Amino acid sequence: MKTRKDFWIALLVGVFVLSSCQQYDLDEKTPEGWGNSIYSWLDEQGNYTNTVRMINDLNYQEVLGKTGSKTLFVADDAAYERFYSSNLWGVKRYEDLSLAQKKMLLYGNMIDNSIQLNSLSTIQGKPLKEGQAMRRFSALSAYDTIPVLKTLDMPDNKYWKRHRESGKDMVCMEDGSDVPMLLFLEAQLSNNRITNDDYNFLFNHTTNRQAGDASVNGINVVEDNIRCANGFIHRTGEVVTPLTNMAELIAHKPQVSLFNSLLERFCAPYPDGKDLAKTERYNYLYGTSVDTVYTKRFFNEKKGAVVDVTPDGGSVPAQLVFDPEWNSYYSTNNKDQSEGNAAEQRDMAVMMVPSNVALEEYWNTTGKPLSENYASWNDVPDDVIIKLLNVNMLQSFTSSVPSKFDAILNDANDPMGVNAADIDSVWMTCNGAVYLTNKVYSPTAYVSVSFPALINRNMKIIDWAITQCKYNVYLNALGSDYSFFIPTNDALIEYIDPCSYGKQNLQLLSFRWDETKKADERVYAVLYNYDEETGARDSIGLVNNYNRITRCLQDILDTHIVIGRIWDGKNTYFRTKNGTGIRVTNPTDEGNMMVEGSFQMNEGQPLRVTRVYDQRKEVSGGNGKSYVLEGQPIMGTRLTVYDQLAAHPKYFGKFLELLEGSGLLETIHNLGTGNDNDNKACGGTNMSVFNTYHYTIYVPSNDAIEQLQKEGKLSSWEQVDEDHQAGDDDKALSDSLNIVNFLKYHIQDNALYIGAQNESGDFETSLINKKTRRFYMVKSQLKDDEIEVLDAVDQKNMQEGVATKHTVKKVSYIDDDGIQKDLYNIQAREYLYNNKDATTATELYTTSSAVIHLIDKPLSYSTDD
Repeated sequence: MKTRKDFWIALLVGVFVLSSCQQYDLDEKTPEGWGNSIYSWLDEQGNYTNTVRMINDLNYQEVLGKTGSKTLFVADDAAYERFYSSNLWGVKRYEDLSLAQKKMLLYGNMIDNSIQLNSLSTIQGKPLKEGQAMRRFSALSAYDTIPVLKTLDMPDNKYWKRHRESGKDMVCMEDGSDVPMLLFLEAQLSNNRITNDDYNFLFNHTTNRQAGDASVNGINVVEDNIRCANGFIHRTGEVVTPLTNMAELIAHKPQVSLFNSLLERFCAPYPDGKDLAKTERYNYLYGTSVDTVYTKRFFNEKKGAVVDVTPDGGSVPAQLVFDPEWNSYYSTNNKDQSEGNAAEQRDMAVMMVPSNVALEEYWNTTGKPLSENYASWNDVPDDVIIKLLNVNMLQSFTSSVPSKFDAILNDANDPMGVNAADIDSVWMTCNGAVYLTNKVYSPTAYVSVSFPALINRNMKIIDWAITQCKYNVYLNALGSDYSFFIPTNDALIEYIDPCSYGKQNLQLLSFRWDETKKADERVYAVLYNYDEETGARDSIGLVNNYNRITRCLQDILDTHIVIGRIWDGKNTYFRTKNGTGIRVTNPTDEGNMMVEGSFQMNEGQPLRVTRVYDQRKEVSGGNGKSYVLEGQPIMGTRLTVYDQLAAHPKYFGKFLELLEGSGLLETIHNLGTGNDNDNKACGGTNMSVFNTYHYTIYVPSNDAIEQLQKEGKLSSWEQVDEDHQAGDDDKALSDSLNIVNFLKYHIQDNALYIGAQNESGDFETSLINKKTRRFYMVKSQLKDDEIEVLDAVDQKNMQEGVATKHTVKKVSYIDDDGIQKDLYNIQAREYLYNNKDATTATELYTTSSAVIHLIDKPLSYSTDD
């Protein structure tokens, strides 16, 4: 066939360092003693007539009959007789073979280089990479066997509908890349720690592999390195046929037709490009005049073969981990282009494909979360079913053989639990192994606390946020207990933008969902100026900036996730993922359960939980409970520590006076880069010592601070001014430092709430010991109704056998309006924005949270005082 590349490309020699031929240029001359050409040797043997006839019929005798560099796997006539008696093609004799089948049998068993058998597992390059290759591209071109699809053979989805209904056949390539052959050689198996037992399992125990055995597409090589003038012949025990890819194999196996119907939702026929290069070449090769050659592709996110738009340029509904139609699949995400096709040679994929029986059994048992929400498999939405497909797509074959089953992880990076007994058989393809399973390996998303968001259309905004913020693995971790509050789309219509806390007007972000957009554009927001007192709002534009939307939603997610068992009913306060506190009432009475964030506690109303999904391990094998909020999301307060102290002047006034002169307050946060533009605006008057964490602030009463000052143990800013005016700057500096240290020692890392789960420990304060260069510590113990704190003096007394302590109790007072005000569990939150001007801020840079308690007496960091 004179159009093939062999006629117009001079094959280079010396690509591989081979022990038998490295000193010869086989394209130019025949090494002495190497005998006849490949064609002549086959013809003279007399028992390779089938192969010789193919060479003649394909006009390839000139290539194989003269000098060149080829490697040919060949079966003798006896093997062909066995092939004709039983094969999947239905051919009974040589004359039944089509032109395409002859190409598959000849070109599919040929490599365009002269390579000894054991060197086939070596990847070219400097240095050589021995024992790494398991796949080699043969001389079979993607244009040698292009299917012509009948309408009934086309996948049944909306992307193929027009073509199915046209009644016309379609010339459709099976991804357009060349088909590799699959080689299992001793060096490659040893290098990848694939055992003989693994090999026998992969070929359904029809083999009994021994050390040194070699196979191509599962057929053993029985005689290797037959040396010819223009290359090597390796004789196989049976006829070797090219392997199809995973997608096509699955599509033609009736026992997995249900899985295939789910898989093929995500494929489409892509027409040839504007230059019609594929179409012109096809018409030239086959003497036809078709209008368009199509290529079948699956929507996927794999680097190197990404498909993220439909044939008409629209957004895809979801993406597979990789394209199972991709013959040239490689497992790495960062292919080194300088290595050529080395990545394709090293590895392939695995698909765990449950039988029809297994899927139906799953639907009625473990898969109850699906069957309770959908009428049939066909009714499960694309964004839900993609989770099931993807968890069963393993990206590395060499890491997924039986001896390594224990190391296979699921979509939450937990052991997947693959067991050889769950795999009925294995089908090998050119781009991966298909494991036929008698059970369904379920995605953790179907049992985790995020599941309600996945299946409910009115929770798609938060589901989108989980995906875009990559919280899937976190929320799907089955080793943790989560309480996950899920705001519906309706609840997210009213979200006060924390970026507006530093602006003249409060602003409302009203999140919206648009299914028709591309995956990363489906959530946007309407921005309103908002009057908190009247509820009036004025639309001022749309927000569709991806970073702004996702960062805001990430903060929402963090505020709605609690690691712990709210349902136990033992506590009322809980710390969320981002350190803010929430209060829950009636946690065991799900019909009357209420929750409050710091915004609801300080400025709003409690939120009613309208539905509870029980995803606990003992119920569904999951990891907690999900609580639905329909009225409003949990939100963080705009009140800073400064604001909260100022709200209780009769008790916290003196502490606030000290704080105001201390330099520990700021409205612009200096990052210390030396560039003023890097500084960050604050959402209010913030604590400068806060740093993206949660804190407890113990505040002594006014009386307690005044008593310290009377005793001369603590200065005041008035005294500092007097010292300075008297010219005693040393004393003024000492007194100033005394005040600042006093304040810092009352600020503790870790927010402790009375009513939360009891805990105790040594906690850092914000004060650094200059001698040790470490933070001073306090010992704090959170009990049911109080917090005990041991300062430096208490700890020294304890060592001496004297018990002293400081205590936070549930103290309240009645204000001038007759309203009860608590002096414990007072919550504050502080915000830094993405620029130095709060009036133009659009994104959060970071946040910190704090809880404020009245403590019975001041803390002392010095045992000398």
